[in-house]
Amino acid sequence: MSYTSLNEKSILYVGQAYYYHWYLSRELRKLGWKADQLNIDRSEDQRFYHGQDFNFFEKQFKKRWQRLEFYLNALNDYEIFHFANKEGIRFIMDYDLNKCKVTDGFVHRLFVFIFEKILKWDIRNISRFIGIKKTSQLLSILLLIFKNHLPYRWDILLLKKLNKRIVYSQNGCHDGVTQTTFSNWSTPDNIPVCDICVNRNKPEICSDENNMTWGKFRNEVADYQCTYGGNRADFNDSPLVHETPWLYCIDPDFWDPDLPVPPNNKLPFGDQTVKIYHAVGNFHSRVSNGNVTIKSTHIYIPLIEQLKAEGHDVELIFFNDVPSKQVRYYQAQADIVVDMLTYGFYGANVREGLMLGKPCVCYLRPEWLENMRKEIPEYVDEIPVVSATPATIKEVLIDLIMNPEKRMEIGRKSREFALKWHSSKVAAEKFDKIYSDLTNTVNA
Repeated sequence: MSYTSLNEKSILYVGQAYYYHWYLSRELRKLGWKADQLNIDRSEDQRFYHGQDFNFFEKQFKKRWQRLEFYLNALNDYEIFHFANKEGIRFIMDYDLNKCKVTDGFVHRLFVFIFEKILKWDIRNISRFIGIKKTSQLLSILLLIFKNHLPYRWDILLLKKLNKRIVYSQNGCHDGVTQTTFSNWSTPDNIPVCDICVNRNKPEICSDENNMTWGKFRNEVADYQCTYGGNRADFNDSPLVHETPWLYCIDPDFWDPDLPVPPNNKLPFGDQTVKIYHAVGNFHSRVSNGNVTIKSTHIYIPLIEQLKAEGHDVELIFFNDVPSKQVRYYQAQADIVVDMLTYGFYGANVREGLMLGKPCVCYLRPEWLENMRKEIPEYVDEIPVVSATPATIKEVLIDLIMNPEKRMEIGRKSREFALKWHSSKVAAEKFDKIYSDLTNTVNA
C-alpha cells in the first residue's frame, strides 16, 4: 500500500549535499513543491552548508523519540526522499547496528511479525488513538528492545515498503566504484589517482569491499541516482544512474561576478598581478607529505614559484577550510581558477569559478567525457574549462597570464555556461519533471 501526502509534489532532502539541495529546494518551492532540507550531520562539513529547515542536533530533536516522531510524520508529509553522499542513504540511526545480529528464534519471529504489521499500517491510524507523540515514544522503546533484530537500514526499507520514491546524489570517486577499477582509468602522467590519495589505505573510507557493499545497497533502494563526471563503472554502470549536472547547482546571485568584496577580504595584490586561485576543502585530512593531494596542490605550489622566478607577476591564492559563504570573496578577486590535473573532472571549486565568470583549468579525462556524451552531449560540447595535464599546465598558465583578453573571453563563456547548466533555477525546472515522473510512476 502507499500513503498519500496532502501534497503529491513533496520532497524531503535528508542530509546535506554541500549547498546543492538547499538551493534546489528553495527554487522548487517557487514551482509549487513542498520542499524541505533536513540536516542529520554533525560534521566538519557544516561550513559548506548554506541552510536547513530542520536540524536533528537542535534542542527540539534532542531525544531519540523526537527524531523518530519527525521521521514518522515525514512518512505522511513527503512522497520523495532525496539523499546524498556515500553511506548517506540513512534517516534514523539511533537504533541501527548496521546489521541484524539476531536472525532466528521465537523473539525474532515475534518482532518480525510486529514490525511487518506496523509497516502495513498508516501511522495516522495508530496515532489517531494515542497521538503521534505517544506513538513515537512507544515505538522508540520497542525499537530499542528489539534493535538486535532490526534489518540494516530499516528506516530506508520502510520507505520502500510504503512505495516512497528514493533519489540519491552521488559524491566522490569511491561512490559505488572500487579502488581497483578506479585505478584502471588512464591518467596523463601514468600515475593512478588512487596512488596519491590519502584514503587508499583507509578501508573504513575506501576499499573494494566497502565500495561494492555500498554500491549494491544504494542500487537496490534508490529509484533514481544523480551522478556527474563520467565515472561509469561497477555499480555506476546502471540504468538507475543518470548524468545530471544541474543537480550540482549554484545560486547565480550569490556567486555574482560583481559581488562587493568586504574590506577585510581584500587581497593585498595590485590589479596588474595575476592571481591564481586554488583551494582544497578539508585540506588537513586530504594531504600527505609534500602537499600531495588529488587536487594537485603539490604541482601548483612549486609551479607558481617557478613562474615568479621567471619574471611573471603572479601569486597563488591558496585557501583551505574557509566557509564557502566567505571564500567566494577570494574567488571573485582571482584571475584564474585551477583544479585537479589527474583526477579527470572538476567539482565545486570550478563550478563556483565558472559562475563567477573566471577562466578555469582542470584535466578533463577523454573517456569520461565520452561517457557523459551519451546522455548530455550538448553539455560536453559546451564545457569552457581549459583542460591541462601536469606536463602542459605551465604552458597553459603562461598563455592565460600573458593574454588578459583571452581570460576575459573564457570568463564570459564560463558565466554563460554556468547559468545554462548549473543555476538553481534551471535545476528546479529539470527536477520538477524528474520528480513528477517518479511520483506519476508510483500513482499509475
